Amino acid sequence: MVQKLTHEVRLQHWKQIVTDCRSSGQSIKDWCEKHEINIKTYYHWQKLVYEATCQTFCTQPEKAPEVIGAPQIPVFAEVTQPLRPKEVIALTIEKNGLFIHIYEGAASQTIASALSALRHLC
Repeated sequence: MVQKLTHEVRLQHWKQIVTDCRSSGQSIKDWCEKHEINIKTYYHWQKLVYEATCQTFCTQPEKAPEVIGAPQIPVFAEVTQPLRPKEVIALTIEKNGLFIHIYEGAASQTIASALSALRHLC
């Protein structure tokens, strides 16, 4: 019982550290250096906080944060970036007015995700 309570107190402390770091606007590395926290220790604490959070949501779904106004269907937005000279479109897929441009060297997971999204939309 005492060990569980001690773990909970430590977990709350680590949660505050992770929250402070993530909301600081700094990189994790810079934040840890500024607060004299070993970066490996920080990542260990972050992992424990995330695991505890996931465990809470799995065992007590009523504690999951409510997302207000979240769409029930996938929402996509066009993201444009200027082409750099080395970026060459290797393949363009068009279906029902939707276009997917696949560039040379694209990761297979990126291609699979794009095709999956297209399947769900069309």
